Amino acid sequence: MSMNMENSKWKKKDIAIKDLLLWDENARFSDQYFDLSEEDLLKHFLISKFQLLKLAGEMEKDADLPQLEKIVVWRSNDRNIILEGNRRIAAYKLLANPKLAGVQESKFSKIGSKVGISEDFEVECLVTEDLEQGYRFIERKHLNQNNEVSWGSNEIAHHKDRRGKAGEKELIRVGITKVVNDLEMANELKEAVLGPGYVTTFWRLTGQTPAQQYFGFSFGDDKKLKIKDGDFDKKLKVIVWDVLKNGQYKGKLFSRLNNAEISDYLKNISDKDYNRASQEIEEAENNKQSDLFGKASVATNYNFRIRKTPVTKTGNDLFGRTLALQSGHVNDLYRALADIDKKNQGNDAVLPFLGMALRLLVEVAARVHYDNNGDKEKAKKDQICEIFLKEAKKKLNQHRKNDISLTNDWLSDKRNLSAILDKYAHGQIVCKRADVLKDSYIVADILDFYFEKKS
Repeated sequence: MSMNMENSKWKKKDIAIKDLLLWDENARFSDQYFDLSEEDLLKHFLISKFQLLKLAGEMEKDADLPQLEKIVVWRSNDRNIILEGNRRIAAYKLLANPKLAGVQESKFSKIGSKVGISEDFEVECLVTEDLEQGYRFIERKHLNQNNEVSWGSNEIAHHKDRRGKAGEKELIRVGITKVVNDLEMANELKEAVLGPGYVTTFWRLTGQTPAQQYFGFSFGDDKKLKIKDGDFDKKLKVIVWDVLKNGQYKGKLFSRLNNAEISDYLKNISDKDYNRASQEIEEAENNKQSDLFGKASVATNYNFRIRKTPVTKTGNDLFGRTLALQSGHVNDLYRALADIDKKNQGNDAVLPFLGMALRLLVEVAARVHYDNNGDKEKAKKDQICEIFLKEAKKKLNQHRKNDISLTNDWLSDKRNLSAILDKYAHGQIVCKRADVLKDSYIVADILDFYFEKKS
């Protein structure tokens, strides 16, 4: 879709990096960075999590390529404030003036001298005087990932193979994928086992040393996978189905098996298992489900086969359940996060964002709560999250809202939610999905208590 620049609120302009200002309200910064100098903001960007030196190295490698993504700039009071692209411009500024890089000065200086970056280096920008227009770009990229679907392990393997850069791991995946696609089963099942939620476990069983040794994987001069085991197709069908059923071996989840246990599982696949899998697959294919438009398809979620009763809040969705909240900022942010999580399940790269966003959600909820109750002074306090969580803990205890074990851990001080949310906000914690989910369940109970929609 083309943009009519003359009639829009945007202009294209090449701007020198010296005339671009880092944005102190960038979501990557906490409130303490507001109104700080650009030198202080650059120091913050130099911490390890932003990997600025690595980015500079990539800039050196791709210096001959044209600029792909434009910098998004807000023109305000004759200043060019970067809304989108702060990390990239920070790298450029350090390459142009390595002295600002502190202990990393020599490394940035070495790269900068190779690419010839100066403070007069110009980058292509999209400029607007309307901040709300700028926010649209930020949200499209960081909340909706530019509406892109990230490559999974299979796509990466096929890309490397077609580029002639595939290693043994990728070649095995490409070869096995071809076998999967030739199996006699519904395409929905093949796509499911090679997609988010299953593919990591599938490759754990089929793409590592135990499978390579047991099935006799090798490569010809053409780098095509050769498989010695004549029954590989039959055994692979069993593996595919067992993975889709979230199966176990000797009481252990596939994801928890060590190499010896994986090898034992593979060696014990028999014709009995093949007949079992074929029969269950046929039953699933005959029990097709219809979507809203009447299109029939095979279900790819087989948890119901092994889960006897639902367990409260052990799902894989953020917040654990659908909340019915009062309309307003809190509900809007909650729904946005739930939607982002649903679209990105299986992509662990989004977890740090979700952790930070939980902290933001609690802060917004706190400010709205106190503002609605006429306590304007408290609503503006810097430590609003900590204050709000202490109050919430006291009130939830008083109302005996402790029948939920995870929330009870927080109410009984076994889980310091305030400290955890702060670590999320500052990128000081390793984000694991299970932990982010646990904290989101507690946040859900708090939101439900304060903002439940009145019937």
